[in-house]
Amino acid sequence: MRNGNKRSLMVSAAALMVAFSVAGCGANNTTNNTTNNTTSEGAANTDAAATTNETNAANTAENAPAESAGDLKGATIKIGLWWDGADPRLMEEKDRGPAEDEQIALIEAAEKKYNGKIEFVKFGDYGKYVENLTTTSLAGDPFADVVVLELFWSFPGLVNKNFILPIDDMLDLSDSKYIPWMKNGGSFQGKQYGFIDSPPSPYGIFYNKKLVQQLGVEDPYELQKSGAWTWDKFRELAKAATKDQDGDGKTDVFGYIGDMKVSTEQFVYGNKGSFDKDESGNMKFSMDSANSIQGLQLVADMYNVDKSILQPAPKDGNDKAFIAGKSVMYGGFSWELGGLKDNMKDTELGYVFFPKAPNASDYTSYTPYGNMYMVSKYSKNPEIAMKIMDEISLHGKNKELAVESWKNQYTPDALDTRTQMYDKIDYSGSYIAIPDADKLVDSVLKDITEGKVAPATAVEKVKNQFDAGIAKLQADLK
Repeated sequence: MRNGNKRSLMVSAAALMVAFSVAGCGANNTTNNTTNNTTSEGAANTDAAATTNETNAANTAENAPAESAGDLKGATIKIGLWWDGADPRLMEEKDRGPAEDEQIALIEAAEKKYNGKIEFVKFGDYGKYVENLTTTSLAGDPFADVVVLELFWSFPGLVNKNFILPIDDMLDLSDSKYIPWMKNGGSFQGKQYGFIDSPPSPYGIFYNKKLVQQLGVEDPYELQKSGAWTWDKFRELAKAATKDQDGDGKTDVFGYIGDMKVSTEQFVYGNKGSFDKDESGNMKFSMDSANSIQGLQLVADMYNVDKSILQPAPKDGNDKAFIAGKSVMYGGFSWELGGLKDNMKDTELGYVFFPKAPNASDYTSYTPYGNMYMVSKYSKNPEIAMKIMDEISLHGKNKELAVESWKNQYTPDALDTRTQMYDKIDYSGSYIAIPDADKLVDSVLKDITEGKVAPATAVEKVKNQFDAGIAKLQADLK
């Protein structure tokens, strides 16, 4: 399960951005390391943390469903996770806001309705988290009934080994309160397993509006608004921005900088390609598909032909290079806005989706990071446990509160982008479950950039190893 390596630990931190709203008070105390920098999600920009502005807890409790869907007869439903602060009832009253009061009211209403108790159980050793779930489950007493899990732990591993249950028959998933991210990231082979009520921080493009204006090119947001923010326009802007300003023969300002792996995922997956799935969604080496190669070729051309991607990558962080004015556009997670604004006080920042790919019909932000709540097959009360998670969730109120908080952070056009992104996030991290796949993707990117190897050649070099990793994963699941 590869959950002890550096990539997994980085994913763990970033994945806390999708913390379920009832854990919102805990999310304020977590950190997210999606690049080489660590930023407090609560201090930056999180959908879950926005719940601190919620109101009227009493009305919520009064409006909770009155009918009983089951009787726990005093039993406890346990909710498992790996971080502190998930239970708002443990906060000192003086530190609670309206959101915490509402969450407490929802929890108390659920306890009364189902005649039981709700307990948040922390198992803090991330590297042994899955092992703890599986060993306690096989012993007949899972450490929790509902467990927050990384998506790459769950699919296909924990599903195929029958440790978690689908929730299609437990909830009415046709209800619009269930967000697109939950359905996009939390489904596997046609069934829904994951539950979440707020999406993770999306990955988009920050840009320096003043520099864009000085270049005399069209503003990315205006292009996005008209549907014309395409790969061609993105490449055109990046080339126009790449300049040797002092005439010493060296480029001083580049068009684009960002995490190359996450950025490449935007181009590949946005073009209906993939690293590890065919068009039907079956696990298969797919970096050599026509759509994937087209995305990789864009990266290769920008890096080697246009030379519009900052190179070499700065050792002290991509964000610092953008802050220093070394690039006009910067690929970053939305939560990074706070840090950028603090260091670019006199700069107006735009924020847009990655450009629309040739095979795309809409703008979408892809994330390799994500965790959701899953129901343990070994729970003695799985359906009640899932219904409780549903009933103590804030659902659509999360978006309302988030948008309200963003109004003080984003310019009007960037706010429009960020609001759209709430419902346009998809998952690109399933390949992390495959042994060595993460490293193989790294090697392909290194080949097509630093090595100047043609994308088709670069992916052919890793195909056999990638296939071997898939075979090993599938054998381990038997």
